[in-house]
Parts: sequence; structure tokens; C-alpha cells
Amino acid sequence: MPTLELVCKRLFSDPSWILKCLLGAVLLAVPVAHFFACGYLYELMNRVRRGEPMEMPEWEDWGRLFTQGVPVFVIFLLFTVAPLSVAWLLTRPLYWLGVGLFSYTPMMPVLLLCFPLTAAGIYLYQKREDYRDAFRPWVLLRMLRATLPILLVPTLALIGLLVSALPFLTFTLFAAFALFGATYAAVFHHVESSLRAARG
Repeated sequence: MPTLELVCKRLFSDPSWILKCLLGAVLLAVPVAHFFACGYLYELMNRVRRGEPMEMPEWEDWGRLFTQGVPVFVIFLLFTVAPLSVAWLLTRPLYWLGVGLFSYTPMMPVLLLCFPLTAAGIYLYQKREDYRDAFRPWVLLRMLRATLPILLVPTLALIGLLVSALPFLTFTLFAAFALFGATYAAVFHHVESSLRAARG
């Protein structure tokens, strides 16, 4: 079973990972150019999904990176940004009632679900590069039911990393999404392969 520690060791064993993440961070901060960064994350997850060596890919074939980045961004908007925005709106009445930190209670289940859900959507899209595959609710539900207990700790770690490293936001975002995107893809691939082997 792939673990966050194992993925971290393999992914960041490349001496040039900081430079690769710095380039991704710069691109992520620039409108339109952020599609290249999203495409890089797509390529990383796709390699892990196919069972290839877990390493940071080179920045190359920029046209492909841009094209692959568009669906990643769309899925991220629908599965992460939209639910978090709705959850944040639900915190406003509680905030006005003066309940302090408890006003953010509606965001907690959304935070725990949106990142694995986004990764699952991207993982499914990559198989045929068809948007319909990314938005099949029953397939997504089965994936989350099979993997959510395994992904709970990595997801909590991702949330903690994003909150604690806000001063380095774009670098943190890119490095975190690379690490946890690879972790999610590795877990999905492992569970999928195990189920396929069990069926004979």
C-alpha cells in the first residue's frame, strides 16, 4: 500500500524538484499560464496512474501541458472551489451569531472530501480523457468509499500544510498538489489493481 511518506521520498528524491516546483509556482500565480502548471500536475498523476516510476517529470511539450491543464482546472473548480465557496457562505450566519471558530464547522466535511474527490475525478478523466467519466457520481462514490479511510491522513496533512505555509502560497500549493496528487493517484491505482487481481 502506498503511503504519504513513501511517495514523498520517491517524488522528492530528484535533486531538481525545488526548481521544478518553483517554475510551477510561478506559472500557477499567472492567469492563463496556470494551465501549464495544472497540465504538469496532470502529467504527474497520469504517470502514477499508469504505474510508471514515481518521479517529477521534466517541463516539456508545453502545448500538451496547456491542453491537459484545462480539464484539471475545470474539475478543480467544480469539485473543490465550488463546494468550498458554498460551505464558506454557510459559515456566514454562524459567524454573525458570534460562535467564533465553530462558525467554520460547515467547511470541515467539505475540506475532507473535496481534495480526494477532485483527484478521483481527474483519475477517472485520464482513462479516456472524457469529461463524462469525471462526473459519474456512483463511480466516484465507490472510489471514495474504498479509499477514503486510507486517504484521511494524507488529506489532513494537505490541509495542515496549506494552512501553515500560507506565506509561500503558490510554491506550497504547487508542491503540495504534486505530492498529494501523486499520493491519491497511487492509492487509487493500488486499490484498483487489487480489486482487479481479486476478480481473477
